[in-house]
Amino acid sequence: MTKKIAMALAAFTQLCVSSYAALSVPDNLFAPFHQTVRSHESNRTLEYEGKVWVKVPEEARWVYEKPVRKIICVTHDRAWVIEPELEQATLFQLKKAIPLITILKQAKKVSDRAYIAEYEGLTYHIEVDEKGNLKSISYKDDLDNRVTLSFGNIDTKPIDEKTLRCDVPEDYDIIDGRY
Repeated sequence: MTKKIAMALAAFTQLCVSSYAALSVPDNLFAPFHQTVRSHESNRTLEYEGKVWVKVPEEARWVYEKPVRKIICVTHDRAWVIEPELEQATLFQLKKAIPLITILKQAKKVSDRAYIAEYEGLTYHIEVDEKGNLKSISYKDDLDNRVTLSFGNIDTKPIDEKTLRCDVPEDYDIIDGRY
């Protein structure tokens, strides 16, 4: 599940970064978020809360605060998943890159605040607020789970590089999940 979350967040980070061109979103973004994942098989819903920092071109830091603390740092084609409760960090090579710039260039405005984009059989529903800021993104993942990311007050001030840094404590177990 951790690798799937990291890959989904990497894809979302690319979507955020890519959406700047098509949806008039700035180069930096900070926001509290709420994520729901509804399982296709069991119809159970998992809910997460935290904060996200995104910086163009391909950097992000997701800090999950509920239900458990987890930090996910995405840089280009790699993601670190740091799990303080387990005292471990896992490094993933993100092999499946979704060309989200292409997706968003193909996005069709369906109302003042909604866009739909389709790519390789997946449909992305993108909502913006009254000012055109990203409000939510929802899609079905490759396991047919419904994923929705909703954002609170978006701040677009420049992000300090230190905020994006992913420091792994020396006493944590390191798992190399790139292979």
